[in-house]
Amino acid sequence: MPVAMDWDTPERKIIRVTFIGEWSVDDIHRMLTKRNSMMECVNHPVHQILDMTASTSSPSNLLSVTSRAELPANKTGSLVVVVNASNYVKSVAKIMKRLSPRLFEGIYAVDSLEEAYAKIAEEFGQPVS
Repeated sequence: MPVAMDWDTPERKIIRVTFIGEWSVDDIHRMLTKRNSMMECVNHPVHQILDMTASTSSPSNLLSVTSRAELPANKTGSLVVVVNASNYVKSVAKIMKRLSPRLFEGIYAVDSLEEAYAKIAEEFGQPVS
């Protein structure tokens, strides 16, 4: 499976998504559907770590998922931290931020999982458990 996803903490505060090899927009649509279902099961903000370390390519039509990327209504304040994104993915993220600044204001790019956890802790002033 090119996109794997599960809770990263027992407290269900972080969803970790791992991209492996080649993945498609259909994989992203499935991931977003599952993510929304997972987020709706808890009553607190849920952050996402998108780990692209093992990703080998990105679909050329990635921008087409913008309309599906919105978080469930009760999950405002959640962060999305992308680890090892390609220059293409970073460019698409910048375009998404310009198209919908409110929706994509909490997206950050980092180089390691350690930095991802640190970014979440920094934004919320406490270690992520």
